[in-house]
Amino acid sequence: MNPSLPDHPTPDRPVAGDWLALREPADAAAREDSLPLIDRIVQYWEGLPAGESPAEEPLVVVDLGAGTGANRAWLSRHLPGPQRWVLLDHDRALLDRAVSAAQEDGADVVPVLAGVEELSRVLTEHPGSRRLVTCSALLDLLSGEQIEELARVLAAEAVPALLALTVDGEVLLDPPHHFDAPVLGAFEDHQHRGELAGTAAVRLAAEALREQGMVVDVTPTPWWLSDQEWARPLLERFLADRADAAVEHRPDLTAEAHAWLRTRLVDCARRKLRATVGHADVLALPPVS
Repeated sequence: MNPSLPDHPTPDRPVAGDWLALREPADAAAREDSLPLIDRIVQYWEGLPAGESPAEEPLVVVDLGAGTGANRAWLSRHLPGPQRWVLLDHDRALLDRAVSAAQEDGADVVPVLAGVEELSRVLTEHPGSRRLVTCSALLDLLSGEQIEELARVLAAEAVPALLALTVDGEVLLDPPHHFDAPVLGAFEDHQHRGELAGTAAVRLAAEALREQGMVVDVTPTPWWLSDQEWARPLLERFLADRADAAVEHRPDLTAEAHAWLRTRLVDCARRKLRATVGHADVLALPPVS
């Protein structure tokens, strides 16, 4: 445990660290499609007026919902120059893992035990001409109100953002099964429980950012899961989590969801199952005057 972090409660439904580890290779493969977005961020910094961006000044990257640090590990390799990473998460255990991994890599890292509502304060505490706000697989876990506030802060601070790997609701399983639609539909409804944005998050974020005057680009970054060595355990967990959430949301589907899961796990074991899981990356840039 990092002694510098203040006490903070663990969230009621924390994201499991083993799930984050399972999805890392799928995320990394999907994000190859978003490399041009990073080029546009670098071009934005290069276009800043002379003197506003000293070469020796480290890039400040605020990683919202840093999790186990996979976003930092991947993105830091594609960003230029010295970097200071501000890792923000409301789960102490995950944040400790992210900080440990960053320190092992020799990264300049600052941990912040807090939620996304602290972004404005964090940006105030970490000024700089070259800054970036990023996150991975986070937007669908926010409410529409939180997404609107995130857009407001980014525009007010004129900070670029790369909001990566948000699910968009597309799930295609091959071969198909007659219980795919009810089980996956119940899962998607579960993702919208309470005020969560769920699979509407990409659309809501793009709309909110554009309303704040940001220049927005949305790039599909789907998972393609087939016979890769890492895909089977990820697929098994993916299917089990969807069945569990479907049953939680609709107990009347219990028998169908369990039967669906048994069949799909057999498909996985026989290496017969292919899956496309839709995600998207959202790039937001301040307007160039």
